[in-house]
Amino acid sequence: MNPQNGTFKKRGIDYEVPEEMFTLTGDYYHSEEIYQKELEKIFYKRWQLACREEQIVEPGDYLTVPVGEESVIVSRTKSGDIKAHFNVCRHRGTRICVEEKGHFANEIIQCPYHGWQYDLDGNLKGAPFMRDVPGFDKADYGLHPVNVRQWGGFVFINLAENPMPFEDEMGALIGRFEAWNLPELRIAHHIPYRLKCNWKLILQNYQECYHCPGVHPLLADWTPFQNAVHDCMEGAVIGGYMTMTRERGSMTMDGEAAAPPVCDVAGEDLQRVHYYSVYPNLLLSPHPDFVLYHLIRPVGVGEITNDCYFLLHPNVIGDAEKMERFKSAIEFWDMTNLQDWAVCEQMQLGTGSRRFERGRYAPQEDILYALDREVLKALED
Repeated sequence: MNPQNGTFKKRGIDYEVPEEMFTLTGDYYHSEEIYQKELEKIFYKRWQLACREEQIVEPGDYLTVPVGEESVIVSRTKSGDIKAHFNVCRHRGTRICVEEKGHFANEIIQCPYHGWQYDLDGNLKGAPFMRDVPGFDKADYGLHPVNVRQWGGFVFINLAENPMPFEDEMGALIGRFEAWNLPELRIAHHIPYRLKCNWKLILQNYQECYHCPGVHPLLADWTPFQNAVHDCMEGAVIGGYMTMTRERGSMTMDGEAAAPPVCDVAGEDLQRVHYYSVYPNLLLSPHPDFVLYHLIRPVGVGEITNDCYFLLHPNVIGDAEKMERFKSAIEFWDMTNLQDWAVCEQMQLGTGSRRFERGRYAPQEDILYALDREVLKALED
């Protein structure tokens, strides 16, 4: 960073950053009060990833999606649309679905307590012994809807009654990564993780490679940390890309490609790995030969689930020889993930110390300062 003008240069691009960049204070990772505020102002009001479209294929297929202390039913309707509803019966508030996924028999959502029935669009269709109740109208007692939008084969939900339009909040995604034809890709592998750390530490860890030489020596060989370029520095989509040292390589144990290029990926993208935090719970990383993404869900102030998925074209998934080769990418990222999770959990422990107040960011961590500002802006702090 240039102390004269607050400019930090990365690969010929100047970024305006503050003279002094300090981290969040420790209570942002440990305070139950702040965590509850984050749930209310971020997770209950912002667009966030729920699942992939392919995870609910047939009418009646559903997933239950935890969002903080809420639960949402995401299902496929008769018309093929995807709808989402609060997982709450309108009779006496019973949680309707307790399984993570399933199929609604006869395309009916039925409360297990008193048998109230809803169609897949959330309309109340049956309420035993309520016919003669004065003033009772089934049209008034449908499931509470949750907003749904789809992009790139991903399903996003928003629990707010009047949310910001998806195109406004996630505008930086629109038109990006079209060469990957994301809706055509399918889940090839899934690794579930559960971590003892605050949700923000994972987003921060994902966006900086200042730690890579010491924590990820192999990753640092394939993508030296000095070549990171950040082209989104504010808003719900923050990130950029890194250039690989191996020509037509990828992030694998030997640095060679794990699969053919994805769909229409060509040119400079054949040498780049992209890393974008889609605030607050999606980490999206298109590679030349596959797409990696993480679905982050806070379980509490100091615990999260992190589901890591690998996307490939169905033609690659159906080829046993190509999938054998693809194991090199899975092995590489599982190794790298575990290295990251260890330091994130150590940071969770350290920021809880009575001696930790706040730290000082290095110039290479300007993007973390940007992430922090998005949190503070949402919390109005």
